[in-house]
Amino acid sequence: MMIFTNDLLQQIKITPLLDTLRLENISDASYFGEHYSDYISNSRMGLINPAQGGTPEAYFQGLSKNAKFTTSLAFGSAVHELSLQPESFFLCEDVAAPTAKVGLMADWLWKITKNGELPSDDVLREAAVKVDYYNGIPSNAQLSKVKEAIKPYFKARYKFEQDSTDTRCPIYFDDKNRDRLREVIKSLNENKDIQSLLHPEDLVGGFLPSENERTILLNILAEVPEHEPIELKLKAKLDNFTIDSVSKIITVNDVKTTGKMVSEFDAAVKMYHYYREIAFYSWLLSLCAKKFYGIDNPTIKGNFLVVETIPAYWSSVVAMKPKWFLAGTKEFLTLLKMIAYYTVNGYEQD
Repeated sequence: MMIFTNDLLQQIKITPLLDTLRLENISDASYFGEHYSDYISNSRMGLINPAQGGTPEAYFQGLSKNAKFTTSLAFGSAVHELSLQPESFFLCEDVAAPTAKVGLMADWLWKITKNGELPSDDVLREAAVKVDYYNGIPSNAQLSKVKEAIKPYFKARYKFEQDSTDTRCPIYFDDKNRDRLREVIKSLNENKDIQSLLHPEDLVGGFLPSENERTILLNILAEVPEHEPIELKLKAKLDNFTIDSVSKIITVNDVKTTGKMVSEFDAAVKMYHYYREIAFYSWLLSLCAKKFYGIDNPTIKGNFLVVETIPAYWSSVVAMKPKWFLAGTKEFLTLLKMIAYYTVNGYEQD
């Protein structure tokens, strides 16, 4: 077996198969579900990235076994849903969820039961592992407290969903985080710079087509020396993008929440490799621009639409820098080559 080296990295070729390129509306449940579980997303790339603590083993285990459940991630997901998909989601004002990790456990457990009944202790312990509640090994007394907290929540949620005539999906939080979420959404909605990107105007005052939560699917051909070429499947769900076919400009916008000041967001771009995300999405979108709109060599712009989750909930546009595009493109292509290598060779190394 060939050893993975920088020289070999240069020899591996990645070619997009444009006949497989699709731009679709896919629900979150389907996108993150079993049907697309073998596709490579930006998040899954992070599982193999050494700079993010990734390993080939973690990558092949997949996101289902390496997923993180935290309050901040749940809050960020709610911000995306309420700011970009208000036609599909709403904040429930009538039912308060438990706080902190018990709330995360409750939401995970609800997806299993969905009928307001308490699950078994074994399932409760599984939920504790998922959210790292007391290091995943709560005592019987601690489990009893969890039951006491989620029982009224399940009862109230079940009744609310039975009685509600709203066709949108409700989002549940405890009172404190619900108030905080309102402030965050208000900040995004009142920021003129952010709204001008989400609802852009053309040169004559009309609105350009701006898409939220669209999915791009693409197969790529990966050629690893001494092996037959293989196909890998990619997927990406973009927060927002605009394709201006007249000016030949494509713009990718990504909503981000931060628990720090917006002025410090550059550090987060590097720490969480957000630059790779925008670069990856822009690359896919440029292929869509060529295939579906006949746009060659478009000008590419990327922006982070950042909002603080702490008072005073400031929001701002942080534009992608050219060096971030270069670093992100190099990184995702390198990771795809690593994935190709370990796919054909396996990851059990001597």
